[in-house]
Formats: sequence, structure tokens, C-alpha cells
Amino acid sequence: MFDLIVVGAGLAGLSLARRAAALGLETVVLEARTRVGGRVLGHRTGAGTYDLGPAWVWPTLQPRIATLAASAGLTLTVQMEAGGFIYQDAAGRTQPLASGFPQEPPSMRIVGGITALVEALAAHLPPGTLRLGHVVHRVELAASHLIVTAATDDGPLSLRTARVALAVPPRLIGRIEIQPALPGSIASALAGIPGWMANQAKALALYDRPVWRASGLSGSAFSQAGPLGEIHDASLTGAAEESALFGFFAWPASLRAARRTELADRVAQQLGSLFGPDAARPRDIVIQDWAREPFTASDADLAAGTTHPDYRAISLPAPWGDRILLAGSEVAPEFGGYLEGALAAAEAARLE
Repeated sequence: MFDLIVVGAGLAGLSLARRAAALGLETVVLEARTRVGGRVLGHRTGAGTYDLGPAWVWPTLQPRIATLAASAGLTLTVQMEAGGFIYQDAAGRTQPLASGFPQEPPSMRIVGGITALVEALAAHLPPGTLRLGHVVHRVELAASHLIVTAATDDGPLSLRTARVALAVPPRLIGRIEIQPALPGSIASALAGIPGWMANQAKALALYDRPVWRASGLSGSAFSQAGPLGEIHDASLTGAAEESALFGFFAWPASLRAARRTELADRVAQQLGSLFGPDAARPRDIVIQDWAREPFTASDADLAAGTTHPDYRAISLPAPWGDRILLAGSEVAPEFGGYLEGALAAAEAARLE
């Protein structure tokens, strides 16, 4: 029997598993996907790794993520913002500005991407801890233990454990049969918490060179015309042979779905209108739509707004509370819905 089963191998789940292992707890991590990271995802090229999920950290405000990156031997670089800034109105008219709106403190990126951070966490777990392709669909509370049942390629698997930590978006907990069932008020509260990033999408455009810089532009833009609403330089430090832009989609999930086949062309057209004709000809465009990820988004997330939700800590009442821990970023005691929140949630989970 295990001391702890962690459901979800995102940043929160991996961090919690590392902490449990350090305490000497017999731990296993069950991840539905065939990769680690959850909402952390990288696109790899010969030049390096680009973030398709969260990409920025603010180490002066978020000490946990800064400490973890340093302990993994990873370095930080400031988000490229030097140069002119473009504003595009709803009619598609562009207005160049001498400079953008530099953030204070500045946004920073991890060299190697956030993917390097989660892979470092996974690599330091004891052998056999991580099990990919395990879709947990039932947690049963027995007299002295819990029984966790998951679907795998080899058929159903049931494991016994003293406690379970659910390091997944709260709405996805509703897909897990919990016996005895949670009170209706608790189930409704979990269903009412939007998944962080669950209705978002990002586009990455790759170039042989930073064509926008030849015109003195930073690669940053805000647009009301769409499909992208906010764009930034995503070029990797020291990668002279490749440059990139990334953008957050302003179009809602329903519109993205309706125009899926034309998204890449529309992104290229918009980049050309913002940064010149050379920017309309990237060598590749990668689109990551998190609303299409079944282990990130629920149907309720598709109509969610674009503002950051007011996340807060939540726990389960007895008899579940001592045995089933909530450990996703959305229920963190602080920085809910950020990478820092994922670490805060893992830190707050009571293991002793």
C-alpha cells in the first residue's frame, strides 16, 4: 500500500511528489497524459524549447519558482521588450509607438523553458514513482485506506493508499467517481472554479531571423482586430539561427473551433499587418489550443472569460479532508492560477 497517490504530473503534482519522497513516504504519481507537465508544454526545435503554456515568471514576487529554478541549475532571462510597440485597433489600423509598456518587475523566462523545470522535477523522483497514461476515474474511501482505480492501456488498475492528492483542475475532479460522494455543495463549488488557462490558446511563429527588429520594433503588440490580442518576442537566448513571436488568442474557444483550419493563415496575415510583409511568412506556425485538451478543460471552461479568476484555497470536509487533498494551482493559498500557485498548493498540502 502506498502512503500517497498523486493524481496529475503537472508542476503541482511533481512538486508535491518530490516533497513526499523527501519525507520518506511511499508515493506514486498517476498522470493521464503520456507526458509530464500538464499545462506546461514545450515546442522543441534545433534551437531549443519554446513555451506553449505558461512562459513568464516574476522572481521578485514569486520566490518559490525562482528558488526551484535555481536549485535545478536553470537560469532566467528578461523578456525582450526593447524597441517600438504596435497598437492595432478593431478596424485593423496600426499605430506604432516609440516604446511599449515595460512591466515592473519585468517578466522573465526560464532558459530552456518551463518544460525544463518540470522535467528536472520528474527526473529527481525515485524510480517507479511516475506512471504515465493512467486516467484516474474512481477514488473509494474504505475503512482504513483509499482505493484508487485508473484506466490504462493494459486495462484497469486499482491501487491502495493512505491518502490521495488531486493535483488537477477542480472542474476535472467531477469526472472522478468519489465514494462516498462529496456533498452537493462541495461538488458545486469545485465545478464553479474555472480551470486556469483552460479556455486559452497560444500561437508560436518561427522565423530564420527577427524581421521585426530591422524596423526597430520589439515584437510586442496589442490588437483589438484579432485573432491574436497580445504578441511578444519569443526568441531564445543565444539562438542566432532562429527567432520567434508568440501571441495569445483573443478569439474565444468557439470561434477558434469554427475557424480551426484557417487559424494559421489568419495569424500569419495579422503578423504581416503588424510587423511588415516578411513577418507574414514565418517558416512555421504552431498553435496550442488548451480548450481542446480534455485533461485541461471541461465544457464549462469553453465559455469562461479572459480575466484571471479569483482563486482561493478550498479543502474537503471530513471524512474526505484527512484522506483526499486538493493540490492544484486553482486552490492554492496564494498566487492561484500561476506557476507559483502550483508550488504554493503543493507546499500547503498536509502530509505529516
